[in-house]
Amino acid sequence: MKTKNLFVIIIFSFTALVKQTYASSGSISMRPVAGEKCFDENTRLINVGIGLGRHYYVPLSTYSSFTSPSFCISYEQPWPKRIGPGYLGVGGYAGYQNAHYKSLSSGYYYEHNWNYIMLTGRAAYHWDVLNSEKAEVYAGSLVGIRAQLYNYQTNDLTPNGNIYKYSRGGGAFPVFTMFAGARWYFAKNIAVYGEAGSGISYITGGITFRL
Repeated sequence: MKTKNLFVIIIFSFTALVKQTYASSGSISMRPVAGEKCFDENTRLINVGIGLGRHYYVPLSTYSSFTSPSFCISYEQPWPKRIGPGYLGVGGYAGYQNAHYKSLSSGYYYEHNWNYIMLTGRAAYHWDVLNSEKAEVYAGSLVGIRAQLYNYQTNDLTPNGNIYKYSRGGGAFPVFTMFAGARWYFAKNIAVYGEAGSGISYITGGITFRL
């Protein structure tokens, strides 16, 4: 499924959830009253999430690869002043993921391993219309860097042993990505959330703790 389609599904589904929340409260207006917002000038959030990775292994082939789920944590608090019809949440994001690739040829193995570490600033806009007491939809961006740590190993001691090594396997790269997300509180200060296009993984879900 394409990322664009995932954005549409998340926004459509949780917009319906927010509208239902207003309808059940007997309010016709889409503008929430004071005290009925997930995110306002007093909100402080910590998100702990896991992203969807992929595991691929073919026992009868001459190679195997593995990508771990991503793990991330982020913090968000409101901008000091209200901006337009909602609140801008600002904070930081940290994420980690591992990827592994191994090939076999004539009794030799060629093994590649990457550790990805992402450190960024984070900003998300929480529009009042999509911000109710227990559910909300929001969107934003991440800006920062991704460190790519690369390691190569082989038991091939011939002059061709390093022929498969990536000369640019590691390094630091700029990051700019957009995301859309949604959050639902099943307890007073604990929620589940999901985001598409966020961080290292295309899809991330987890738990939000409101401080």
